Amino acid sequence: MAGFGSLSRLSLLSAGLIALPFLWPILFPLTWLALVPFLTAVERAPGWRQALSAGALTGVATIALGFHWLVYTIHVFGGVNYALATLAFTLFVAYSAIPFVVFAGLVRLCGTGPLGLFPPAFWVAVEFWFPNLFPWYLATSQTVFTSLNQSADLVGHYGATFVLLWCGTALYRVLRARRGEGGVRAVTWTAAAACAALAAAVAYGHLRLAEVDAAAEAARKLDIVVVQGNISIERKGQAAFLRTNQQTYKDLSTRSRDADLVIWPESAVERWLPDRAGRVPPEVLPARHPHMIIGAITYRRLSSGGFRKYNSAIALDPAGAVLGRYHKRVLLAFGEYIPLAPLIGGLPGMPPIGEGFTPGKLESTFALPRGARAATLICYEDLMPELSRRFVRDERANLLVNLTNDAWYGRTVAPWQHARLARWRALETRRSLVRATNTGVTTVIDPAGRMSAPLPLFAEGVLTATVPLMEMETAYVRYGDWFAWLMSLVTVAAVAVRGFVFRGKFQTRP
Repeated sequence: MAGFGSLSRLSLLSAGLIALPFLWPILFPLTWLALVPFLTAVERAPGWRQALSAGALTGVATIALGFHWLVYTIHVFGGVNYALATLAFTLFVAYSAIPFVVFAGLVRLCGTGPLGLFPPAFWVAVEFWFPNLFPWYLATSQTVFTSLNQSADLVGHYGATFVLLWCGTALYRVLRARRGEGGVRAVTWTAAAACAALAAAVAYGHLRLAEVDAAAEAARKLDIVVVQGNISIERKGQAAFLRTNQQTYKDLSTRSRDADLVIWPESAVERWLPDRAGRVPPEVLPARHPHMIIGAITYRRLSSGGFRKYNSAIALDPAGAVLGRYHKRVLLAFGEYIPLAPLIGGLPGMPPIGEGFTPGKLESTFALPRGARAATLICYEDLMPELSRRFVRDERANLLVNLTNDAWYGRTVAPWQHARLARWRALETRRSLVRATNTGVTTVIDPAGRMSAPLPLFAEGVLTATVPLMEMETAYVRYGDWFAWLMSLVTVAAVAVRGFVFRGKFQTRP
């Protein structure tokens, strides 16, 4: 057993080992050690309350450290003072710590299991089912470990997470055995199995890297230009700057004459455009341009006299004719819409509240030169694997394009965290992911998950690149999160067996 102070130190140590690689990716080896103090705290706690408290403290400290920038973002994006922003962040941290508490409870109930398989299975299951407000994955701490990440085309990011935590559990059991806790033979088998899984994952990664690079070399290519306008949040959407903001994008796009495609980021066109218009007004676009994908706000008038507003991506030909539209499907609560707006606005004393943006319903790719079929993901839709999977599986997309505006994050680590999380979409689908952003991180992520040299943050710039149009279909695209479902079944079975054992012990008491 351990005292409260000892458990707290172990929990905080685990939190630091998890969070620091999200701030500085070069520290990725720390995450491999993080489970040792966590499991020590949970298993040595004198009771359930202390074990769950250790999980809660680990979660709170991890989220508070890893996502501290949210206070600034809530202050700027939400337009509230720092006191309210801090309160909102506190609630976010408390909610986001729940998975750690659940994980601690599962480990406390079931232990580490045969070959130490329970902790990695439990974490994968909890991560899969818990609805995070800001999606993040433990495996993103391993951005630098390229070969480990390649299993994403089989099992998503959960494969790297599983191997990472299995090795952490094995290390924990080895250290316990050195203190005389646990049989040496069982620990040896656990360590051997975990090391074999790591070796297999890395070997697969090296082989797959060579295969993907060869396929990319043989694929058709598309020459692209990505424009980063660096429109500050003080100028964005302000009537006095609409013309100069638009001119910035037009001027930067003059370097694109030899490209196949020019891409502007989310809401780069600040003038609202009719949703059903057949072409974009010429004054909005460069005088001469190739095919384009632009971010814009579009609207549709209703027979009732109102209108619907969309956060849109529009594909254009060189004459400015509209080739296709995509309306953002997953909207940001309180940023792009107010939940239950009509109900809240109808309360006595409350002013009417607009409903904000309308979510899109159709998913279609943009047909572009050289056989490109581009799937557009707007803002944080690039954090949601089911969208890119559906585009590739059902619409045969051979290029992913993310339009976003991360200016709200300021000069924090958040734009980099967003880009690193988006890497998984390229790995899962084996498609290039082009990230067109207002202020950064503007970059191209290749089908192996490697990020090109990005444009500097908070600076005007133009990124030119040649991207392969990949046609392969991965197991993850075809079968989805089968591995996470399997780990969920393992978790349910482990809990059921443990409950059955407890019930049997209770019934056999005299």
